Amino acid sequence: MWGNTTASLVELDNFNTSYEKCYGYNSEERKSLFHRSHIQANAGADGSTGALHYLNLFISLDAHNLSASNKFVSADAGLRVPASKLIKKWEVSKGDTRQQITNKIHAFLGDEFTNYVNQPHLIRMDTVHTLAQRIYNRQQKGTAVKALEQRYTLAQLEQQTLKDLEIMDAIQRGKTSVSSFRPELYTRATLCVYADELERMAAVSLSERHRDNCRFMLALVRVLGIYIAQAETQQGIDHRSFLPLKDAQWSPLEYVNWQQPWGTPDQQLIDADHSLLISSIAEHCYHALSGADVPRGFLQARLLKRIDVATLVPTVQAPEQWRYAALGSWDKFVDSLYADAEPVWQSLLALDLCTPGQVEEARTGLLWSLQGAIEKARHEYRNQDGFKRTYKGKYYSRWGFNSYPEHLEFPPMLADLMQPMVEDEHRAAA
Repeated sequence: MWGNTTASLVELDNFNTSYEKCYGYNSEERKSLFHRSHIQANAGADGSTGALHYLNLFISLDAHNLSASNKFVSADAGLRVPASKLIKKWEVSKGDTRQQITNKIHAFLGDEFTNYVNQPHLIRMDTVHTLAQRIYNRQQKGTAVKALEQRYTLAQLEQQTLKDLEIMDAIQRGKTSVSSFRPELYTRATLCVYADELERMAAVSLSERHRDNCRFMLALVRVLGIYIAQAETQQGIDHRSFLPLKDAQWSPLEYVNWQQPWGTPDQQLIDADHSLLISSIAEHCYHALSGADVPRGFLQARLLKRIDVATLVPTVQAPEQWRYAALGSWDKFVDSLYADAEPVWQSLLALDLCTPGQVEEARTGLLWSLQGAIEKARHEYRNQDGFKRTYKGKYYSRWGFNSYPEHLEFPPMLADLMQPMVEDEHRAAA
């Protein structure tokens, strides 16, 4: 517990909560497919020990943690307690009871521990902020298993009660109750957990080198996650991690058959190649989180050798009436489209799979895709059977048709987009 403050104890509690919510956690046996791993080793070769602190802990696949040797990793990542600070009276023995351990922690941390335990309002407010941020992030990224009935700003969420936030959190994660955890179906658990931990460490680590390595591996994980997510979406599996698709269809990446480029690919070779790619990136996620260096050039080349961009422009679907009504305006609908697409574009940019200019073209292309989707929906609307009638021997194809509903009217931003085309047509006619 060396180096902890009231705030870091709250973060440590949040870390443990996240660990217990990982896919594969058995609450009855208190075992998991994942481990709480130390950056600085639990027993360092120089006599030091890894600090029980959220800056020194990360969640990893159990196989990766078990295969790693228990020794000092790096001088700059994580937190360690020097051998000179290890005083015998603070040692905890295996036979100590929970109360004895708590008393020792209380005596060691003093007021910091007292504040943590005796100021529920402080902890509650931090919990409210954490839950509100988590709910807001899922909403913005479109990664919730089930969407909430309405969209919230972060400020609105932070005004909710803790009980209401817990219910919202449960709904987003597809749970039937607040008290029991049910993992999200079809989520690539290892990549999702590593993505969360890499993002966390890239933000909070005290080591710039550690942060850079985590950011690099996060870029690889996101691109690999996008590729896996699109494959599962094509199989009819609802997958919102890495590739949220609320109002579009999109397969941005494609597999490059580098082993048999001349003919029909052998599926067994492809499956084996996929496994190699996933396992190698996942393994190096562990290394990056643990504070070790990673072979950036090798890993990036391995990924880019197999995966390339197929299209940067999603195929947008015109909104259903209920969807448009829920958002309330075309501006919010278009913002939602960009909110889904932008993380994908940025992930591809981070690995030089595309250029900033291509992304800018894709942003415009998304609007053209929306325009095409609305035209198609308008055609289907005006040609529905309800507008077809024969009256007094005469056939009417648009009986009772007056105008399109609001969700099929062209949004103002498309008028600006199409204006140059209209001007060109006028000049050609003149």
